[in-house]
Amino acid sequence: MRFRTQLLLASVLSLGLAGPVSACPNCKEAVAAQPEEVAQMKNGYNYSVLFMMAMPFSLLGVGSFMVVRAAKRGTLPEL
Repeated sequence: MRFRTQLLLASVLSLGLAGPVSACPNCKEAVAAQPEEVAQMKNGYNYSVLFMMAMPFSLLGVGSFMVVRAAKRGTLPEL
């Protein structure tokens, strides 16, 4: 019960004391751009976010696959 109270207090304080967040400079430029340029920027931002989200999972998946494959083959060195 004490942990929940502390967690609730910490959450309320962190949310209550948080300041406003400003947009990144590129997002500010995208809003000021012409309509045909905005569509191209929007696609670029979407693809860059997808790439940044997919890359760690891809690396983790490939690494896990290689470890499992080495363990099944018996070539994994003992630690």
